[in-house]
Amino acid sequence: MKKALLLVSILILTFILIPGISFAQDYQNDWFYNPFNQYSAHHRPIGTGAVYADEDHPAVQDWLQGSQLNINVGDRPHGLFMIDADKSGPMLTVNKRQETGTSGLPVVMRFPAGGVDIDFPSHFDGNMTVYDRTIDVWNHLRVYAWNDGNPVAMQYRSYEHNSIGHGEELAKRVGTSASGVAAPFGILRGWEVKKTGHPIGHALQMVIPCFPRHFAMMLGREVWWPAVGMDGFAYTNAECNTGNIPYGSLWAIPPVSKGGPDLDTLGLTERGKRLAEAIRDYGIYVVDCGEAPSIRCDQNFSQALRSELLNETRKFYPYLRMVLNSVPDEGKVVFNVGDRGWAPSGPVKQVIPGEFPAGGGTPLAPNTAIDLVTSIPFYSSGKANFFETVRLFPNPAKDRITITYNEDYGPVKVKVYNVLGQVVKSRRNLDSGANLILPDKQDIYFIRLITSLGVESYKIMKL
Repeated sequence: MKKALLLVSILILTFILIPGISFAQDYQNDWFYNPFNQYSAHHRPIGTGAVYADEDHPAVQDWLQGSQLNINVGDRPHGLFMIDADKSGPMLTVNKRQETGTSGLPVVMRFPAGGVDIDFPSHFDGNMTVYDRTIDVWNHLRVYAWNDGNPVAMQYRSYEHNSIGHGEELAKRVGTSASGVAAPFGILRGWEVKKTGHPIGHALQMVIPCFPRHFAMMLGREVWWPAVGMDGFAYTNAECNTGNIPYGSLWAIPPVSKGGPDLDTLGLTERGKRLAEAIRDYGIYVVDCGEAPSIRCDQNFSQALRSELLNETRKFYPYLRMVLNSVPDEGKVVFNVGDRGWAPSGPVKQVIPGEFPAGGGTPLAPNTAIDLVTSIPFYSSGKANFFETVRLFPNPAKDRITITYNEDYGPVKVKVYNVLGQVVKSRRNLDSGANLILPDKQDIYFIRLITSLGVESYKIMKL
């Protein structure tokens, strides 16, 4: 009996202490694990109206020069090291590296307790993000190095946790990916792969070749939403980006009804099948240039897991096709050599979100985003107590609403978002009892109150 109890205890400790074997919790309602709001392409499922390119399409011919998708994890080029920090973590200054080309630095930001002891060589992308839970902000450092507790980097950017995660207009760069998407956009996470039976409920992202020295030329000079730009060198280097695959294009495994394979017949492992299902139901966006087609992942992948998934991609790689109507023509821009990032020489088309789901029709999968209004977590009782005093009325409203709250915490900053996640109105200081005039368009709006205690959003309908 004692031996049996000892064995059970050892097994329990093994599950708790060994990474990748622990009992995975459901992270669905945590912004760190499931970033961006429901209007982001990150959460946009593919619809039954999607039109897939056939094998003779030039983009597909480029694609078929490859045979697998590499698995690029957080401590390798084109991976992303992702970590979060709460109020127990220290505030540290990140200074500029000695190399040229730095931007946004120095900056003071919160780190996890103990810091982030990794060092990326200057010739790596070296992308690292820290989600600061105390203010709900993502801090993104590129070519980061811990530097014995005196961190340095070559680039810093930040963005809000529940943004759409990509540009809203031409050349508006949210993050540091070439196409303008925020760093965590479409990142494959180790926890969701390891959790048996858990659907990977979001779009993925990948890099593909664009240099003559690569084994194949794939990327072109066309940009589709949600991408809003290209790699910097692509604007001036005529030898690069001579392929036929657009930045921002959406690739997917067509369902059986559209000529795709029955995934059950491909001999996939349990993890491989869930990855293939995610690419079928949500797709994978082209967002950057790399030496070979590669899925961008966080750091939580063992070598064994990387090898397994790489082998699995060989089984479904030949079936991927570009979704031709992932975005309307108004969301597509062509750049020529010599153009500036914000000024194409051809017709200047508005970059727009397009339809939800991608391609129109009935979604192949659910939208798994966190609800903007009800699921933003509280991190202090003070914040909870304050927001219990907030009142917005009337709702629905005709042209304006009144906002009241405990005046001990005012005035507050207000931002008004439309359903696309775009800021359409803002007030720097709004006293309790003051009126807020709504935009002219009849629609649903999200009123975001920003205070010293935190942030909360409220849904308002304008008649």
